[in-house]
Amino acid sequence: MKPDNYMSFGIVTGFFIGLTFAIIKFDDPAIMLIWTIFTTMGIYLIITLCISLCFWFLDFASLQTRKSKLEQNLEYYRLEFDKKERESARIRSFLKSIEADRENEEDF
Repeated sequence: MKPDNYMSFGIVTGFFIGLTFAIIKFDDPAIMLIWTIFTTMGIYLIITLCISLCFWFLDFASLQTRKSKLEQNLEYYRLEFDKKERESARIRSFLKSIEADRENEEDF
């Protein structure tokens, strides 16, 4: 997920948490508004700090998917699957030939 999405989620979450606690604790609308704004700003700063630390400690270039390597792996697994499928088809045809031979022997 992009950092902007985390920031947006943090701001919305902070707003609703602040609004909920302001409604529960205070009766004056002005204090409710101030409490909601301060809570939203506090959670915004916490989320900003968390995202900054995440960028500071993680190397995102190494976490990106390498498309060519993924395609090579998928092609390898597809070829292996085809080999197994051909092998199972040969086994099935061998078993059918054995059953046909048994039926021919029983007819005599």
